[in-house]
Amino acid sequence: MGFKSGFVALVGRPNVGKSTLLNQILGRKIAIATDKPQTTRNRIQGVLHSDQGQIVFVDTPGVIKARHKLDERLEASVKRALKEVDVIAHVVDISKPPHEEDFMIARMVRQLGTPAILTGNKRDLVLHTEGRLEPYLALSPYRHAFAVSAQFEIGLDDVVKTLWDLLPEGMPFFPEDVVTDQTEDFYIAEVIREKILEQTRDEVPHSVAVTVEERQARSERLMYVRAAIYVERDSQKAILIGNHGQMLKQIGQLARRDLEEYYSKQVFLDLWVKVRSHWRNQEAWLTRLGYPKRDS
Repeated sequence: MGFKSGFVALVGRPNVGKSTLLNQILGRKIAIATDKPQTTRNRIQGVLHSDQGQIVFVDTPGVIKARHKLDERLEASVKRALKEVDVIAHVVDISKPPHEEDFMIARMVRQLGTPAILTGNKRDLVLHTEGRLEPYLALSPYRHAFAVSAQFEIGLDDVVKTLWDLLPEGMPFFPEDVVTDQTEDFYIAEVIREKILEQTRDEVPHSVAVTVEERQARSERLMYVRAAIYVERDSQKAILIGNHGQMLKQIGQLARRDLEEYYSKQVFLDLWVKVRSHWRNQEAWLTRLGYPKRDS
């Protein structure tokens, strides 16, 4: 058998574990993962290298009904990704029945006709898996179905083995030392946003965006990073800063810990919180913050 290569889209509604699945398959963290909806906002590519070939996983934003221009851009990003891949992996939460978003995704899968597999995640949350996949299998003609636990790495080998079988022969898309297409600045911003999502209550997470404004190696032992955290209201800014700056300090400490592991050196993280009213509904600001346009 020749060298296999191709693209696999991980698609699903929010909080089904797509990013955790990706990180576990690759054996390293390239996508942030929290229990908050819309944790993933950008298409993130992760590359699995093997003697068999190369699988490029495309982690997509969770599919939801659009409420803002940001949601519309994220939905368009998902639809583009599904049209550009060789295999679709519809990831679902088998501890719960299908949601409206699952029906939306299944409809897209049927219309495209791209080979698709059903990946039923969170099997660790149910006593028995019997009958858990059937309600989802009725939604679309999936080639294969699996009950897995991304968190505990149960059943992932079977999923990957099947993907190798479904992918075409071809040339590698990335060099062997590349595991993701994301930039340093993107990773830094995502780590900061992850810590914000983990530490703040429901009023804040959806309204947060992070940009890296400066990144400079000050010495062999020190990396300086200045980042801006954008929210939509003054009340959200106050929550993020916290009493005597304690919340922002805590977020910075947690993010710095991850970034120092990433850089293997000390990181000085300089965080600033700024208010930009209704940025999720402003096309110019969505573009400035790096969210692709709907027609791009």
